Amino acid sequence: MNQSKQRCIIVAVDGPAGSGKSSVCSKACKRLGWTYVNTGFLYRAVAYICRQRQVALDDEQAIGTVIDEFTKSLVWDPETQAVWFQGENISGHLYTDLAGKDASLIAKNPLVRSKLLPLQRDLALRSPVGAIVDGRDIGTVVFPDADLKVFLTASIDERARRRIHQLKDGEVASSEELETIKASILARDTQDAARGVAPLIQADDAILLDTSHLKIDSTIEKLIELIQEKNLV
Repeated sequence: MNQSKQRCIIVAVDGPAGSGKSSVCSKACKRLGWTYVNTGFLYRAVAYICRQRQVALDDEQAIGTVIDEFTKSLVWDPETQAVWFQGENISGHLYTDLAGKDASLIAKNPLVRSKLLPLQRDLALRSPVGAIVDGRDIGTVVFPDADLKVFLTASIDERARRRIHQLKDGEVASSEELETIKASILARDTQDAARGVAPLIQADDAILLDTSHLKIDSTIEKLIELIQEKNLV
């Protein structure tokens, strides 16, 4: 795919779970007037539908059928990031830890990734101006010739703190809860990095942005600065 002939600018943001990709990218897009595409939501949606239908997460043929239905029936609102399937807004079900774990499991399947690849590209390329697309393999597989690639990360302690803050809606977590979340994130990191197809890795030409000691507003500013430095706005 020759990105120089795209209808819009593409910024690819990859990174591990809990690095703040969705919050940073969505708010940066609002500032820029661009489209934000959270590709993880697509995997979570398929995993959620499979679980609702009691489809085994290693049943390639059955999952493929679900993806075909999902692609045809999907209604996606780029403004609110709402995901509708067969007339139902399923967005609220996609933030759970279970949805994330299930998504990571089906993401190891080459058929799943190949079937969702065109959808990811299509959602981004619908933008008339620019799109920030986040995920695990955006800069390496989905948009290997993106106008800008960023690898967003943070320390495991910080990612665990952010995740539990989100899950508990700001309530203080116990040390045991924090360790449980940390172990879950580490397991997800290992699974995402070790999978045989489209593993989580930093693209050779991606800019590393470590947010361990940055507040969200500062991280958004950094991302926008990188975009501006490339003369993309």
